[in-house]
Amino acid sequence: MKTRHIALVASLIPVLLAGCVSNPTSLATVGPDTRGRLQAGPDGYLQVYTATETVEVDFKTDFHPHMGYSINDPTGKSSKFVANHTSDLDESPDKVELPPGNYTIVAESTWQGLVSVPVVISKGRTTVVRLDDNG
Repeated sequence: MKTRHIALVASLIPVLLAGCVSNPTSLATVGPDTRGRLQAGPDGYLQVYTATETVEVDFKTDFHPHMGYSINDPTGKSSKFVANHTSDLDESPDKVELPPGNYTIVAESTWQGLVSVPVVISKGRTTVVRLDDNG
């Protein structure tokens, strides 16, 4: 009897662990704000406010740099990784220049964990995605 219980528990472990492995939660498509002034040049821009990490610096001050994220092309292939900050003291997310088109970002959000967000990049416009607490 005891052996059957152990076998049953052992057979359930992979099922339970599979539930812990998560795919990114898909969110709605985000496009550029068309109210602002067009920027010169053939490309558009992407700025993603991902979740932040707390970094304690030597002089006992905390900084909150944004976490990095991946940009995938329309086929799902990862085309670029963005560190999203230049140093542990940098609390502003990077502004990335991209050719116009459709992309998907995979990033860490404050409220949903790992998310997948389709984005539209338009010539001369900035698409802003807010996944942090300041949204």
